[in-house]
Amino acid sequence: MSDQFLFPWISCGVLIGLAAAAIVWRMPEAETARRWAIGALAAALALLLAASYEASQVEGARLIEPWIGSWFTVDALNEIPLPLFAALALGVTVLAPKRKVTPHWLSGILILTSATLAAYAANNLLVLTLAWAATIAPFLSKRFFEIKREKETPSWSKVVLCLSAVCVLIGAALLAAGTTQSGWAAAFSLSQPRAGTGTMLRCAFFFLTVAVFLRKGLLPAHSWLLAGFERGPLLPLGLLVNGHLGAFLIARVALPVLPDVAHEALPILGDLGLLTAAYTALIALAERQPRRLLALLSISQASFILVGLGSNNADGIAGALVHWQVVAVATTILLAVFTSVEVRLGTPIDRQRFLGLATSAPRLAVFFAVGGLALVGLPLTLGFPAEDLLLHGTLTTHPRLGVVLPMVTALNAFTVIRLFATLFLGRPGTAARGLTDALPRERWVLTAALLFLLIGGIAPSTLVRAPAAAAERLSSFLTAPSQTLSLGK
Repeated sequence: MSDQFLFPWISCGVLIGLAAAAIVWRMPEAETARRWAIGALAAALALLLAASYEASQVEGARLIEPWIGSWFTVDALNEIPLPLFAALALGVTVLAPKRKVTPHWLSGILILTSATLAAYAANNLLVLTLAWAATIAPFLSKRFFEIKREKETPSWSKVVLCLSAVCVLIGAALLAAGTTQSGWAAAFSLSQPRAGTGTMLRCAFFFLTVAVFLRKGLLPAHSWLLAGFERGPLLPLGLLVNGHLGAFLIARVALPVLPDVAHEALPILGDLGLLTAAYTALIALAERQPRRLLALLSISQASFILVGLGSNNADGIAGALVHWQVVAVATTILLAVFTSVEVRLGTPIDRQRFLGLATSAPRLAVFFAVGGLALVGLPLTLGFPAEDLLLHGTLTTHPRLGVVLPMVTALNAFTVIRLFATLFLGRPGTAARGLTDALPRERWVLTAALLFLLIGGIAPSTLVRAPAAAAERLSSFLTAPSQTLSLGK
């Protein structure tokens, strides 16, 4: 039996975000709407920090909310992702350039954030499915993220995102149909593993992994993410991608709920992640468009998360969960700096010239350089222990990683340096000489993000403890008979 929270922290955090989304939608002034959105996200972050703290005090347990039933839960798996994503959304809302921000844009960010938090905390596959679909909803309408002189999310990207939601729905239905327990709540429950490798469970796992394949942009479905980054709203898409709901679906559903099927099939998905990481790192060498380079860099590094989750090894899974934190924070820094520079210049950044912005914007240059190098495992940042855990934990099941990970990391580091050189090195032009450096609100947010990565690298135990506990539990489902295990306390 799971323990209970003292207060329904998660439900209140999700409802605050949704209520704020409805309120700011109708506001006439963008800056007033931004203040409301910041207040709502700050309140949600405080509630989620309280939930994570309370969960961390009860070692090895899953805490459910009181009074309203067991819809949401917090354990070692989502103890860090919940407040981390809320903090990322808050940071994006604070530092987003004024030209990008409208009341509808802020409403979309709030809906995306609330839906992602609900997916992280879901204790029921139906709730997770609905939350997955809700994260996509703001990108399907022109009214949310359409900004003057910026195109909306490409149609191809919308189709792929919708297909991923359909696959999750089909997988959830097949999983419920293959469950012997009576009652719809038991059928969709994420609190009990389904033993065996029957046809229905295999089909459910297949559709769930197809959803992961599409959402994460694994080869050859990476094209939707390239098109989205190239022509769509960069900061909202960055939040969508950095939710890593595909990886979360593997960790929350595939590993613990379908352990027997996952034990057979996940190494194949891990190999596909390894192939995607290598392929996107290689084609980045020939790419010249900065927005597409950012997409390729994000896909390549994030693909290692699947490799770790498919390792059937506690160290490999822990490395994947820590790497998740690194990718989410570091790529948000890169996207935020790039967006700030693009807005300041007033024109799209092309491949034809070096901009030389370091002269007038040295702080933005430092934020970009450190964030990018942390993404590829710079020592004394959280990226270093994450890649170390990944490498040592996955060599048994993915021996090719010993060659591929250093190679891909080196290629991605080269891509980071190329991007940095394009933006900040060279002789400054007329526009670069008058460029404004990081504003106070940008400095505060980006400094906090860098401190997270640096403190995590210098003293990683705090940020590794919960992923390591979650990894131990998840690996136990793959090594012990699934009939004897329970997802509760």
